[in-house]
Amino acid sequence: MPQRSPQAARKLAEYSHLPTVHQPADNRQDAASFGRLVRSVVGLVVFLAGPPAALWLAGGGPAERLPSWHQTVDWFGQSDRAITAAKLVDGALLTLWLLWAALAVLLLIELLVLLAPRRLSLPRLPAPLHRLVFGLAGSAALTLTAGGRLDASPPKPPAEAAAIPQQAAAQGPALIQVGSQRYVYVVERNDSLSTIAKRWLGDSGRWPEICQLNRHRHFTGGVLRDCDLIYPGWELRLPDDARPPASARPVPARPREQPTTLPPTQPPDRTSPDPTPDPSTGRADQPSDSASEDHGGDQAEQADGLDLPSGAFLPWTVATAISAAAALVWLHRRRRYVPGDEPPELPPTVMHVHQQINKRVTASQDLVERAHAVPPLPAVAPGGVGLTGPGAHAAARAALISALADGGPDHPERQTTVVIDRPTLAEVLGADNAHALTPWPRLKLTDDADQSLTFADEHLLRWARLHETNTQQPPAPLLLVSAAPDGQLAVRTHITLGIGAHRNVTGLLLGHWPRGRTVDVDDRGRTSLVSGPSQDIEPRMAVLDVDTALAALTTLQEAHTGVPAAPPPITAGDQTGRAESHPPETPASTGRQGSAQLRVLGAPRVEHLTAPGRPLRAKAAELAVYLACHPDGADTRTLGEYLVPDARIRQADQRIHTNASNLRHVLGRSGGHRPGGYVLKRGANDRYRLDPQTVDVDLWELRDKLTRARTATPPERTTMLQRACDLYTAPLADGCDYDWVEPYREKARQWATEAHLLLAEDLLATDPPAASAVLDKALRLDQYNEELYRAAMRVRHRLGQPEGVTALLNGLTTALRDLDAAPSQDTVLLAHQLLKDKRRAGRAASAR
Repeated sequence: MPQRSPQAARKLAEYSHLPTVHQPADNRQDAASFGRLVRSVVGLVVFLAGPPAALWLAGGGPAERLPSWHQTVDWFGQSDRAITAAKLVDGALLTLWLLWAALAVLLLIELLVLLAPRRLSLPRLPAPLHRLVFGLAGSAALTLTAGGRLDASPPKPPAEAAAIPQQAAAQGPALIQVGSQRYVYVVERNDSLSTIAKRWLGDSGRWPEICQLNRHRHFTGGVLRDCDLIYPGWELRLPDDARPPASARPVPARPREQPTTLPPTQPPDRTSPDPTPDPSTGRADQPSDSASEDHGGDQAEQADGLDLPSGAFLPWTVATAISAAAALVWLHRRRRYVPGDEPPELPPTVMHVHQQINKRVTASQDLVERAHAVPPLPAVAPGGVGLTGPGAHAAARAALISALADGGPDHPERQTTVVIDRPTLAEVLGADNAHALTPWPRLKLTDDADQSLTFADEHLLRWARLHETNTQQPPAPLLLVSAAPDGQLAVRTHITLGIGAHRNVTGLLLGHWPRGRTVDVDDRGRTSLVSGPSQDIEPRMAVLDVDTALAALTTLQEAHTGVPAAPPPITAGDQTGRAESHPPETPASTGRQGSAQLRVLGAPRVEHLTAPGRPLRAKAAELAVYLACHPDGADTRTLGEYLVPDARIRQADQRIHTNASNLRHVLGRSGGHRPGGYVLKRGANDRYRLDPQTVDVDLWELRDKLTRARTATPPERTTMLQRACDLYTAPLADGCDYDWVEPYREKARQWATEAHLLLAEDLLATDPPAASAVLDKALRLDQYNEELYRAAMRVRHRLGQPEGVTALLNGLTTALRDLDAAPSQDTVLLAHQLLKDKRRAGRAASAR
């Protein structure tokens, strides 16, 4: 008998602790396996041969029962078309023959699928037929595969693995994955996919969707083949619209994989070339360092969430939702932009959260995808929760933001409505801030707690009517926020929250809540149960200071309504994440002899390379884009914070110096060798900036042409605008996911939009087709700006193309669905007026 190697024995002992792994079959099971093989083969033969034999004996072969073509034609030609008993018997026998043939073919196909060396994808049968065929095919195929090893002699298992459990544990943790977020879920005895579908999807009948997403996936301890069995330790994928129950605990995302670092005692080699990934990726090409020394800022990324410098704490799911709201705000501003409009900067705290999310995960450059990437956020437990302790108000602010941030354009069923009375709002945010805050559809402000309960009762009545009629989806969840009531108001609150426990209505109460659950929260968000059920209590809750909460509220309000809110006040020291996104003011004169050609519109690159040398590094390309956006330059410390935030200060300085040298070298390949040129380094703080005398930057030229064209007259103005439009063929740093670049990218897009609008205005009087072509190009670069659509409608009207006006309005309507928005009233009225004028002109021409 062959012996198992020591390494194989160790592997078997290691895997023996997995609950769903079984020992290899030994020779004592051969007899039983052979018996099962014989029984399965006999059953298969009986199924395939028995029914046709019985049908043959009863009425002969199927060909004898089929009518000929002439008999069929004659029967249809008869006036009475009587159906005799013989015809009924023939029809019944033919039906049985067809049923047997269909089952036989399906059975053979299922056997082929089970025995095939690679998985074959076949459409699923109806449930009863599927169970019948799979039962027959599965028993035969499994016994055949087990019986195929009867002649083998598997080695005897080692003694230490003899006590392997033959069944999975009855209870234990499993992982549920919804989109990019994972949750810990406790698998109870008798749990099934239908149970999970009921708790996570709200419909136990959707379990086949979960089965389809996870079938044949490999888990720790087995592969999901039987949808009736799940085991602890498995990581199940759920549809994107799944909503975690209150007992689900989010799992921190896996940290981004970092390249291997050099030993701390070994200084970086300045002479050795760095890895040179594709510059368009924009990802770091330097090793990161996890030492405790940093740039002097806080270490933002923690295991369970984001700690902000203000002392606030956000779980990663809430931070991701706020980042998605920032992306949606930029899209709304792109839609509303008109020349001369200067929208305010996003609050610094929101920008900081957005940058930290971009550092943590590789975000899509497409703002629409990022705006839709809102993970499911855990809701307040049913029945209401009371908050006490020094962190109660901070936790209430965070719960308010979390509820408003939940649900994106793709998930209206998760868009929670928050109802809060003004006294409670003043207690949470401050009297002045509460008075200045305006409500919007998802934030309802009432005068007192009694009005809030009335609104909640009306919501429950509306839910009941929709549920009874089943005509549309029930209302989205509702969160009631108020001070903990007493007396009759407490009884009414208890009744409302009790009825709403299964109707997505819950409450967050400031103070002790004896009729439900009360949690004590400290100023860092750590929780302890005061009274009530102990399950579903997170060890740490999100907490927000007033300034951070106001910044998030203004961002969410603009994201939900598309209308900018007044920016919140910024306290001294709250400068985290502030990025000066104003345009470069240094004009660039183009066409100089020996100037290096730096292009940052589109993929960052240096053009007209005439000399051999090293390529442009990814981080050197990011440095070039940053300096192009900051023509006055930036010191080494600032560059390190934005470009290499994970490195220690000394290493960050060295990396900035190395990448500046690489950028200077590549620019020299374009403009000629200039020691110390192109990238200037001046001052005690080592301030880097691009030399405008030796470097031509397309972004600077775009701004220069646009600025001069605003005060010029034709034809010089038209020539400058044409050049500006030719420069902008793609967004700033196209294809690069720099976490700081979004405000600058949007500013460059606004310049390009203004240039195209002004050029089309110049061409409209003399060359309408050319003006139409300019606007068509602008719409390809920005499909959401309504001012471009309105200008294009006027041009189509000038060209006598009413169908073009209609097509533009329909195109805008379709595009704005990505933003969960619709064309403004001004745009719709303009389109209708242009179409009306065209019809009036047509009638006048017909009358003449």
